Amino acid sequence: MVFFIGSHTGGQVTNGYQIPPQGTPIIQLDINPDELGRNYPIKVGMQGDVRNSLRRMIEHAETIEPRTHWINQLQELVKNWKESVSDVVNSDMVPMRPERLCRELTDYLPSDVILVSDTGHSGIWTGTIIDLKHSDQMFIRCSGSLGWGLPAAIGAKCAQPGRPVLCFTGDGGIWYHLSELDTAMKCGINVVILVNNNHSLNQEKGGVESVYGGQTPGSDELWLFPDADFAKMAESMGCFGITVHKPSELSGALDQAFAVGKPAVVDVKTHLEGIAPRAWTPA
Repeated sequence: MVFFIGSHTGGQVTNGYQIPPQGTPIIQLDINPDELGRNYPIKVGMQGDVRNSLRRMIEHAETIEPRTHWINQLQELVKNWKESVSDVVNSDMVPMRPERLCRELTDYLPSDVILVSDTGHSGIWTGTIIDLKHSDQMFIRCSGSLGWGLPAAIGAKCAQPGRPVLCFTGDGGIWYHLSELDTAMKCGINVVILVNNNHSLNQEKGGVESVYGGQTPGSDELWLFPDADFAKMAESMGCFGITVHKPSELSGALDQAFAVGKPAVVDVKTHLEGIAPRAWTPA
């Protein structure tokens, strides 16, 4: 049985409607009644606020024994997964691996930060590798098409002007709405934009190669970009810009970006081969 909570159960969430398989018993809780049963036939649909509904369910649930074995099993799965990615998470490779970038961010992020993730690889990297360690940290995952992250971060900063806001995007994402840095500058919206800059839209590499039958001559131009300097672009609009090449440079660059008192872009040069793994599916 699967319990979907506040989820639209779309193709990305379900890995192309493969997880869970059709026929799996489904319970769904959502504040929007239109979402209930929209993509999966459900056994039970509940309309309500997630937090309050879950609290009511817990109040009415029978007392159960602690599920020690189940919890231990989950912790073992997490441990095994972390070990499987430890090489890239701790890599000193230059250009930087995006997994190492996320590890550095985990260690750095302020205790009250609002982390806004762009769509695509940015959502995968932040959702799988970055750990939030403080109860006041907030994570807003992609809720629109690619490029959504920058304007969304500006909106988050408007809503919470006293909190640090960091947008995690890639060069493929920031190209969509780069001009909104000018909006942020003119309006005094001091958001920090971190660009995972691998001069590509490498999340499309596999799709392009599947259409063209592999790495055929010229096909890479469909997902490779020029090695752009987003720090200089930011400075040309009156914002703060700084470039990071190595993991050891990131913390100091972010210190400057959050302290400068105007919109800031941290252009992190990362490895072209940093491609997020395919979602896990049961055998």
